[in-house]
Amino acid sequence: MSNHDTLIAQLCAEVQPVKRTAPPWLRAMLWMLAALPCGFSASLAIHRHGSDWSNPGALWAGLAIFISLCLGLLAITTAFTLSIAGRRITQWHWWSLTALSVAWLVVNLIDVTASNEPWGEFGDGIYCYSFMMLAGLPMMVVIVSALRRTRALHPASCLAIAGLGVAALTQILLGFCHPVAGDLMDLLMHLAAAATLVAIGVLAGRRWIAI
Repeated sequence: MSNHDTLIAQLCAEVQPVKRTAPPWLRAMLWMLAALPCGFSASLAIHRHGSDWSNPGALWAGLAIFISLCLGLLAITTAFTLSIAGRRITQWHWWSLTALSVAWLVVNLIDVTASNEPWGEFGDGIYCYSFMMLAGLPMMVVIVSALRRTRALHPASCLAIAGLGVAALTQILLGFCHPVAGDLMDLLMHLAAAATLVAIGVLAGRRWIAI
């Protein structure tokens, strides 16, 4: 188009007002309200065990669930923050994510010591891995859809943090149908499932949210 005034007038007529996104913490809360029911519904496809909360190790199991909630909420909030162009992740975010992750690991290691067989046997944790995959994959789809609204300059980092949040939230769902006292092999499968969710999120969702 050689007539620049006509082009400018056409673009002005077609342009739509930009709707400001909600604060990251509010988006994270709303996302959790949508994603957790999806994860719970998907987890019904696998047989669910009951948790014995009268077990002496129930305190540690409950603390692990609470830490998972805090870690999941912080990670998802951080992912939404990172998805906004011009926003930077502060040192507080990194330190908090690291501290909560380490706290979760320490609490679970302490819980392992309450087990009758703390080392476990080969094959322990297959149920947990399957559960986390069933519950986590729908939540990964929901988080990618939510992040697609703003896109991200650093999609891999954004999705890795989001995957950490999803893995933490699947731990909450798993905690209510998991033996209170686990074992080391079981814990390793939890970590393997979390790493798998992060990898799937980064590999499958990166091109969908990249600017």
